[in-house]
Amino acid sequence: MAQLHSAMQPHAIFQQCKGLQMPLQSAQVGPGRRNSPCSPLPRRPPLQPHSMRQRAIAHAQATPAAAEAADTAVSVEVEQGPSNSRRLYAGIDIAAPWTAVWSALTDYDGLDTFIPGLAQNECLSRHAAGCRLLQVGEQSLALGLKFRAKVVLDIKEHPEGVPRQLIDDEAVDLGCFPGPRSSTLRSIPHDISFSLHEGDFQAFRGIWRIQEHAVGTNEEPSTRLSYALFVRPQKWMPIAMIQNRIEGEVANNLNAVKRYAQREAVSA
Repeated sequence: MAQLHSAMQPHAIFQQCKGLQMPLQSAQVGPGRRNSPCSPLPRRPPLQPHSMRQRAIAHAQATPAAAEAADTAVSVEVEQGPSNSRRLYAGIDIAAPWTAVWSALTDYDGLDTFIPGLAQNECLSRHAAGCRLLQVGEQSLALGLKFRAKVVLDIKEHPEGVPRQLIDDEAVDLGCFPGPRSSTLRSIPHDISFSLHEGDFQAFRGIWRIQEHAVGTNEEPSTRLSYALFVRPQKWMPIAMIQNRIEGEVANNLNAVKRYAQREAVSA
């Protein structure tokens, strides 16, 4: 989806080418005992079980910066594709339930409130499994100049993943989607696909994949967000000229989704 929904969210692309600290209690020292640094602290009663969401909230509240953690260093894998194109793959771990990430990426009217670089974001129409989304990315260049790129994307939600027959890295020119590579095999994929309807690219197609990452009963709820994109600019724009910008936007968009989803999970 790009945010443009793409992490690149495709917004990002456009744009380019657009600590739980529990205070230690002082050791209880009885009469006549020295308060030695080696004196054992009194044993605490075991913690009572909490729901996954309660644990997540408790952790975030104990660590105020949790929801606004520093950006993650995102590694973006880039492969050369056919005829002036590229395939990009990236992923990020998010300390929030997968439903929070899904809600963020399917808030089609609100993507521009947390995705950087979107000068315009408008849901043109909706259908049972998604929408048609207009996005305009804007980037400031040298000497006060601005670069703008427009795309209209067809967004489709796949609660149980994009059908396997529609994913083929070697057949992206035939309408297939590139397959996310940072996904986990431990949980069901919840996908959001996006494909170009019209705009300033010849091709802009990919998948946002959302998966529950922590499944143990004693683990904090977390999500693995993976992203895959196939992009081909217009003939007059060599892909090499914008590749670095696109890579940067993919990383920026993934971090933007992470910050937003973690903040929303805590405040919910």
